Amino acid sequence: MAETTIETVERLEELAAWHRVIAERAGSAWVWEARWRAAEDLARRAADARARLQANEMDSSKSRG
Repeated sequence: MAETTIETVERLEELAAWHRVIAERAGSAWVWEARWRAAEDLARRAADARARLQANEMDSSKSRG
């Protein structure tokens, strides 16, 4: 499994924001829903990855100190 970086988390957050903007411009309900669900999924993945990064940072600081 590839290591998660803060850049990866930020990119996921940017993509989620982009999908939300595009969803608001959707001409049909199904397109809006698909984009909105994609945004929610990306935001959830970003939050999970950010939590893993923070947990890893805490583990690293405990092992050093």
